[in-house]
Amino acid sequence: MKPSSQTTAYVAMIGEKPLAVATDLNAAQDHALTRQTAWASADQWDYRWDEYLPGEVWRLMQRRKGEAGKGRRFSWTTYSVHAVESLPGGAS
Repeated sequence: MKPSSQTTAYVAMIGEKPLAVATDLNAAQDHALTRQTAWASADQWDYRWDEYLPGEVWRLMQRRKGEAGKGRRFSWTTYSVHAVESLPGGAS
C-alpha cells in the first residue's frame, strides 16, 4: 500500500463554528476545554470527552461536581473536535 499524502487535522469547534486547528487531537481538545472552562470553572464541573463518531468527532461533556451532580448524567457542551483529512500545503 502506498503511503498517503494526506494528513489528519483536528478542528476545535463551538457549534458549527471552527475555532482552531491542530495536528494533534489532544491539542485541539485542550483548546476547546480551555474555552469552556473560561466561564464554567473546572472547580465546579467534571469534564470528559465522548467519542461521538469513532475516529471522527469528539464531544466535550460536563456534569456538576459534588452533590449537585450526584446521580446525574454528563451532558454535551457546545464544544467538539472534528478530524479532517487535509493535503499538505493546503488548497490554493
